[in-house]
Amino acid sequence: MARLLERNPPQGAVTSDAAPTAVVLGGGANGLSLVRSLARAGLHPMVVVDTAYDIASMSRYARRAVVSGFEGKGFVSELLRLRAAMPHGAVLFFADDRPLLTVSQYRDAVAPWFSFELPSHQLLVDLTSKERFFQLAQRSGFPVPATHLVKSRDDLSVLPGLRLPLCVKPNSRSPAYDGSFQKAYRVETLAEAQSLCARVLDVVGEVIVQEWIEGTNDAIYFCLCYLGPGAPVCFTGRKGRSFPPQTGWTASCWAAPEAAAELEDLTIRFFRSVGLTSGFASMEYKRDTRDGSFRFVEPTVGRTDLQVELSAVCGVNLCHVGYCDAAKQSRPALKLDPTHVWRDEFRDFLAARMLGTGCSYPPGHRIHNAYWRWDDPAPALLEVAQTASNSLRRSMTRVLKTKAISSPTNKRAG
Repeated sequence: MARLLERNPPQGAVTSDAAPTAVVLGGGANGLSLVRSLARAGLHPMVVVDTAYDIASMSRYARRAVVSGFEGKGFVSELLRLRAAMPHGAVLFFADDRPLLTVSQYRDAVAPWFSFELPSHQLLVDLTSKERFFQLAQRSGFPVPATHLVKSRDDLSVLPGLRLPLCVKPNSRSPAYDGSFQKAYRVETLAEAQSLCARVLDVVGEVIVQEWIEGTNDAIYFCLCYLGPGAPVCFTGRKGRSFPPQTGWTASCWAAPEAAAELEDLTIRFFRSVGLTSGFASMEYKRDTRDGSFRFVEPTVGRTDLQVELSAVCGVNLCHVGYCDAAKQSRPALKLDPTHVWRDEFRDFLAARMLGTGCSYPPGHRIHNAYWRWDDPAPALLEVAQTASNSLRRSMTRVLKTKAISSPTNKRAG
């Protein structure tokens, strides 16, 4: 059963008592980025809904609501029970694909009680699937690398037709994949690609293989958009580093106004070409060093991206725009200030070490940490505690496995 844990609003909260409550579905770094974006606009306290103790719900700007899961009618029922404690309405934001797809599936039951903007359910499902996205983009002539969906060992016969090196990644995220594999892989040889695909097929049943887009780690760009009844609002940035480099999550990023005109036009044209006209939508790009062109990497639709707080600190607060549209309020005034860096302070350091460089950023930029804030320290403290606990658990597992292998009983049995 859903439980809402009350927390006193932080000093300085400016949300009107009659304003709809901002409700963030899903936590983690994505949820925390969203929470702090809304808090920057004074929209706190808000409610973070998740299934466990989480860094986003530990923010001083949030109250924590615990649900038993994000799937099916059970989650919808728990969500509607939470709504009873919000007499002035509620605006939904999504930081996780699981509640996003559930709310979309049962939107007829949710929409009378919550405000949110989503494309049609079928379009949302299509764009969550990497293989379907690449089909849609290729059909309309947008710049995507050659891509194949491998669903059996027989399908591995298509790999020799692709240009090496290759990128191997899941068609859609799942606990089975996340528990066994990295977000994506760069593979240099055909034999390596076939072996990796075979292992993924055994666990998940399908895998995406595409030609690798050549480029340095800082050649990865993104265009974050909010589409609503007014004009589209966009923010363009680039990654400084990813963790792991090239294939992992954003470790640091900053605004890229020099690429904004090209990427915002390309992004809006693609989403309009597939019929997407409402809600959050973003596209990741990589500049191909072979010809200097931008190529699609993957979209995010319906929910916010990890980098969304960068848009807020740079003066283009997409989350605030989305809230105002959903709450039928006037949009805020926006003015871009590109002199800010958003970084995951833990993983950016590790990424720089792996690349053999320092944690360098554009000169004159102000740095905003993903976790540590003097005025909101609890998320960073919990992240450190959880990381230490996970490291200790992995170390203990290795020790116990080693002891089991070398125990006298096992030696006699051998």
